Amino acid sequence: MQKERLKFGILKSAGTPSLSTIMHTAALQQLNINAEYKPYETKPEELKTVFEKLKKEKIKGLNVTLPHKINIIPSLDELTGRAKSAGAVNTIIFKEGRAIGDNTDINGFWKAIPENIRTNLNAKNISILGGGGAAHACIIPFLSKDVSRITIYGRDKNKLEDFQQFLKLKNNKINFQIKLFSEIDLTDTYILVNTTPVGMYLNINETPVKKEDLQKLPKDALIYDIIYNPLETKLLQDSKSLGLKTLNGVEMLVRQGAESLNIWLEKDIAPLEIMRNAVLDSLEITH
Repeated sequence: MQKERLKFGILKSAGTPSLSTIMHTAALQQLNINAEYKPYETKPEELKTVFEKLKKEKIKGLNVTLPHKINIIPSLDELTGRAKSAGAVNTIIFKEGRAIGDNTDINGFWKAIPENIRTNLNAKNISILGGGGAAHACIIPFLSKDVSRITIYGRDKNKLEDFQQFLKLKNNKINFQIKLFSEIDLTDTYILVNTTPVGMYLNINETPVKKEDLQKLPKDALIYDIIYNPLETKLLQDSKSLGLKTLNGVEMLVRQGAESLNIWLEKDIAPLEIMRNAVLDSLEITH
């Protein structure tokens, strides 16, 4: 019988909303596990200190969200293969005093895409908005497909160049292009993915792409915004008004969270439906 209360949580930036606490708390209650899941709001300059404190407190597992997914890596003892592949971490497992970084965003992102789209990527072009930790994870599944071109849009040319070199080492057949947001051209883009926080709750009138730029997308394009709050960002609203297919970040959030929980508990028991409903119920209440 489990006596000690298990501790889980999420390392996040101060002031940014996260539904992980609600989602994981609902899952742990459903599973009747004596545990807590808390948010740890952390400034970038305090990340190492906060992390070391949690490690000493024998926390069992952590999620990591923006802007810490890349910067947390130097504090870890080990990375799983897929975390190394992505160059970013969203899940940390603590075992025998060691902190192991993993990435469940990769599967969460990929499995949320309708099967008829993710199995039809031959010679297609992909555009990614943003070059941070989330973008690192979202690009990984495309590297094993026969896509023609992946264009990454960002604000910092130097960071984009580093990202481009990182990707070329993984796949030298795909044409990786980097551009500033001011150079956006979505002609021939089959899947557009937003990994930036632009349009997130509290800034819901913002969008990373102007409507006139969305009009250049082919009619069969998918616009995938990994933001989940609000359920429909301005980017998705504009895309929908043009008759384009859209996908929000709820399913990615739920699936990456469920996989994190399974890893921490070392059992495949995460209640996906309970977690999904907890997220959707919370979003309906807040809007």
